[in-house]
Amino acid sequence: MAITILDAGVFAAAFWMAVAIRYGTITPPPETIWALIVAPVAGVICLLPFRFYHEVLRYVGPNVLYRCGMGVSLTTLVLLSISFLRSDQPSISRLAFLPFWMGSILGLTGVRLAGRFILQRTLGTVSGLEKRRVLIYGAGQAGVGLASMLGQDGSILVQCFVDDDRRLTGRDIRGIQVRHADSLGKLIRKYGISTVMLALPSASRKRRREVIEQLQEFKVEILTVPDLQELDSGQATFTDLRPINIEDLLGRESVHPDAELLGSKIKGRVVMVTGAGGSIGSELCRQILHLAPARLILVDNSEFNLYQIEDELGAAESSGVTIVPILGNVCDGLQMRQVMTKYMVDTVYHAAAYKHVPIVEANAIVGVANNVLGTLRTAEAARDVQVRDFVLISTDKAVRPTSVMGASKRLAELALQAIHEDGCAESKTQFCMVRFGNVLGSSGSAVPKFTEQIEAGGPVTVTHPDVTRFFMTIHEAANLVIQAGSLAEGGDVFVLDMGQPVRIIDLATRMVELSGSSVRSESNPSGDIEIKFTGLRPGEKLFEELLIEGDLEATEHPKIMRSAEAFELWEDLSKILQRLEAAIDRRDEETVLQILQETVSGYRGRPALPTTKPVTRDV
Repeated sequence: MAITILDAGVFAAAFWMAVAIRYGTITPPPETIWALIVAPVAGVICLLPFRFYHEVLRYVGPNVLYRCGMGVSLTTLVLLSISFLRSDQPSISRLAFLPFWMGSILGLTGVRLAGRFILQRTLGTVSGLEKRRVLIYGAGQAGVGLASMLGQDGSILVQCFVDDDRRLTGRDIRGIQVRHADSLGKLIRKYGISTVMLALPSASRKRRREVIEQLQEFKVEILTVPDLQELDSGQATFTDLRPINIEDLLGRESVHPDAELLGSKIKGRVVMVTGAGGSIGSELCRQILHLAPARLILVDNSEFNLYQIEDELGAAESSGVTIVPILGNVCDGLQMRQVMTKYMVDTVYHAAAYKHVPIVEANAIVGVANNVLGTLRTAEAARDVQVRDFVLISTDKAVRPTSVMGASKRLAELALQAIHEDGCAESKTQFCMVRFGNVLGSSGSAVPKFTEQIEAGGPVTVTHPDVTRFFMTIHEAANLVIQAGSLAEGGDVFVLDMGQPVRIIDLATRMVELSGSSVRSESNPSGDIEIKFTGLRPGEKLFEELLIEGDLEATEHPKIMRSAEAFELWEDLSKILQRLEAAIDRRDEETVLQILQETVSGYRGRPALPTTKPVTRDV
């Protein structure tokens, strides 16, 4: 009610001011008295249809100007109409209505902006909390939009923009000064900045890393808007701020995907993904969904994982893509054949595998059965029902493997190559495999494990000070797998460009520092979190490789290479696989490991497990 009375006073004052300007006197002429009375009532009523009084005063923004303008324009028209209808009375000069229109808009918006300022200051004082001082790095569209959003929050004070563009230095944007990046440290100290927000969605990963590493020495909270890829795909908006994570420091420069390669094996096709609930499988499903398949078949042996990915993708049915969840085991060749036949599958991405090195090392029979026989049965089913394309997701651990998991994945590669070579004359199925290293954030990988240990206060456990690994993001890995499948000519081994290997000790150190803590060591005994070395686990290598032998051949994609490697003929390999299956059926682990050792180049078997003495207990 108070704001309505104030608005009525604004209308009256605006008309009085307009009359004074037009007639040159502060005393209103008699013919204008009626308008001074009608203007406040008509003005308030004319604002109602435009929901002018639904705005929350504390958060009033630019939209209020539009609503105000429409309401005041309607009020002016009403007063003009009444003036014309009073033909028997002296009329008000039409020139008085323009300053009335302008004065009303200025007065009404001014009241609201002043009210917002007073409320924010008052509420901030009452709460007793000091405002969080924020610096926005990036004065582009994302940074300006972010500043507008933060301006609605009375607990945040944006002190300044920082930008690399010297042409903006010294200018003001929305009343906030823009400074050059050279003065970043000085600004943080001068204004007591507690949070730096990176609004650099289009910046290269290299530049983002440089900025983050520069900021780490100041011990400020660092938040970032999503990158351009996430913004373009609609997965996020620039207001979706998140803390800096390790992907921002280790992620490589991505190559813009080739739309033709992405869609050629998916668009309009029936696509099946095995291991659809796993880290790689689920990301493949998300990306495939955006490429307009006719139908997407999800296969997983975990009911929970299958439910999660189906639930996430379920909304896609409204866009015309049918999602079909299949609870099944890839070792069941009959089920795989039935599924492929029933749904007329065109493309298979085989991501189902047991991949955790120590677990597969301790459960060799189950691991080999799933990784080797599961691939064999699924590939045979694809060949028999004339699936057009079959892509195996492999691993760098298959190269000169030291673990059962790596050896089983290499044998799976050999089986796929042999099947392709054996049936290449009459089969319509193109088989290929894509080999790459670790993906950031996948289940069981170092990143989530280190995150948990850091949150618990440490220690962070690293197996060896010299251990290195290749890393890429899950999004990039799945994206390149899809494109590699489109380059297949049959029997191809594709190797993804993983960039430079990363020392795990460096990864752990960076993650500790990103959390706002410091590493406790001999040189820094007062540090927050200790890094402990636990020794290499069974089957674990100090470093990984991507190439077994020979040279890599470039493809039309700069991050996908083709490797020409020796393989076994099906005539010989089929007998080995029969022996392997028989050994698995009778649970003969010794023979299973012996077959792997004989067949897989570079695998020397696993070291003998330490003997343990029987435990006796007092009764």
